[in-house]
Parts: sequence; C-alpha cells; structure tokens
Amino acid sequence: EQNLVFRWVPTDAVPELYRQLAAAGLGLADAGTIADVTRCPGVESCKLAVTQSRGLARFLGDHLRGHPELVGKAPDLQIKISGCPNGCGRHHIAGLGFQGSVRKVAGRAIPQYFVMVGGGPDGDAVRFGRLAAKVPARRLAAALETLLDLYLSDKHDGETATAFFMRVDVERVKSVL
Repeated sequence: EQNLVFRWVPTDAVPELYRQLAAAGLGLADAGTIADVTRCPGVESCKLAVTQSRGLARFLGDHLRGHPELVGKAPDLQIKISGCPNGCGRHHIAGLGFQGSVRKVAGRAIPQYFVMVGGGPDGDAVRFGRLAAKVPARRLAAALETLLDLYLSDKHDGETATAFFMRVDVERVKSVL
C-alpha cells in the first residue's frame, strides 16, 4: 500500500523489472483484494511484537489464493495484521483486523489474535474496528471463512463486505466466532 512508483523505466526493460520483482516475492496475484494481506514485521524483527504476523499474513494470503472462491466472496475487504497492540500493521483500521496476543494454556504460551471488524474509511473519517473475538493463531483460517460466510448470509442486497462489517452488530460476529 505504499504506491511505489518506478520512474523512467524503458518499455523494453519492464519485463525484466517484473521478473526481478517477482523473484523477490513482489509479484503475487490478487493485489488490492482480500488476499493482499497487510502486516507488520512481527516478532521476527520487532521486540514489541508477541506473534509472527508475517507468517500469519503469508499463511492467510496463500490460503485465500489457493481458494479463489473465497477471494470472490469479498474482494473489497482488507485484512491487516499487527503482532502487538502498537498497530504497525494498521489492524485497527481494516475491515478485518488481527492484533497479536498470547494466552497461557496449561503453562504454555499460545499465540492468539484479537479479531476486530468494521474498521476503515468512512466518508471523510476513518473508523476503528470493534473487538469481536480472541482466536488461536492456528484457527484463523477457519475464523476467516466463518466471517466470509456470515457476510454472505447476512448482507443486504448490493452491500460490500467492508460496509457489512462496519454495519453488523459485533454481538452477531461474536456469536458465530
């Protein structure tokens, strides 16, 4: 989402530029869709993070790209992930935001994510997402599919997924998660 522009690239050099960008992992399909997951660096390089937001973003993006029917359900929806409450991944202003956390279970630290819904641009303002649930990291793909199914079952005619998650009662989201 940084809108990087390469200026003065000769037309005949564009294929090679694309090849090199793709080799660096920057040529993924579905840019600008729900499969284009935004995230912070996470615990891999941040001392404040408690979860591997990079890994989760890769996992969810791959999961969505492997299931194009899921991308087709809500192409406008944005997923953003932060590895801690600081919000470098901007989870709080996404249609679906995931904030990293840890839960102790039987003395072991288990990574989990706070699921936030309904954030994003709203006219001339930006809305913060509302907390809907805490989900173990390993169950987030299933939670995502559940949220997409909720959108399809409860949306109004012509309502986008982003608008739906801004409108839906957070208690309804909690009940399905």
